[in-house]
Amino acid sequence: MTGGPRSVLFVKKPNDAAATARLCELSEWLQQNGVQVYVENAVAREVPHARAYAPPPEGRAHAPPAPRPEIDLCVTLGGDGTVLHLASLFSDDRCPLPPVVSFAMGTLGFLTPFSAAEAPAVLSRLLARGGAEEPVFCTLRTRRQCEVRWRGAAQWTHTVLNECLLDRGDSPAMVLLEVSVDGRRVTTVQADGLILAPPSGSTAYSMSAGGPMVAPSVPCTLVTPVAPHSLSFRPLIVPEHSVIEVHLPAASRAQARASFDGRHAMRLPRGASIVCRASRYALPVINRRSLDADWYEGITHKLQWTGSLRPLTRE
Repeated sequence: MTGGPRSVLFVKKPNDAAATARLCELSEWLQQNGVQVYVENAVAREVPHARAYAPPPEGRAHAPPAPRPEIDLCVTLGGDGTVLHLASLFSDDRCPLPPVVSFAMGTLGFLTPFSAAEAPAVLSRLLARGGAEEPVFCTLRTRRQCEVRWRGAAQWTHTVLNECLLDRGDSPAMVLLEVSVDGRRVTTVQADGLILAPPSGSTAYSMSAGGPMVAPSVPCTLVTPVAPHSLSFRPLIVPEHSVIEVHLPAASRAQARASFDGRHAMRLPRGASIVCRASRYALPVINRRSLDADWYEGITHKLQWTGSLRPLTRE
């Protein structure tokens, strides 16, 4: 792509006055520099001269691709939840995603490397026509395409950046799930639930359930049980290209509930399956430094991962 971005989509943290004020400020500045600004329908009235962005419908399997405006760059103002919401606006895996730069206006986050105060300087560098002297670092955050199958046919398809969760919902009984990888049965797990996550989701629910932290550039998928009945079932890491199928057998005492990045919660009847595979297009996230340096800094400082219980100085 020659030159700088010509169209920018803003997504902000909902019901946040500070994020709205910063959005209006940056939108006006970008439009003065000849950049077309898009915002979601819900906030279009609050941002003068911005165009409303209507994402294509999500979920139905094998639906024809819907036309969408040409977006060169995405900007989020919020936390990790705002980035997840942005990714959901580009759920169609038949089209590449535009790069996203995220400015933190939330709490703990691993997808927001820049502070809101840095927004003018960072955007100025990204908008430089003819190439900037400083390099722009980018990490491809891989996603997973989760297909819900029932009676031998695909019913719904959702793309996740954090995780696909299957759990027992409001049932008091544990759910029984059969797990297969690349067509080969791996195990049958009885648990409160099961998490399928790409590396970006390793610091989310999967970590809380005892799963490992995995750097974004590692090509893999995490399979993390939630409170398994058997202590022998430990979290698995399988190759990114592997196809994982989780089946709810007729023998399960309870139905299961599925959700995708915390959205689209649905009840799975007995006999249904979820097939998880690597998506074709990743989410390009602009970083402060190269490779996984931002991620390591995040787990070190935000989680105090390397904190020592011993005093740092000697008397």
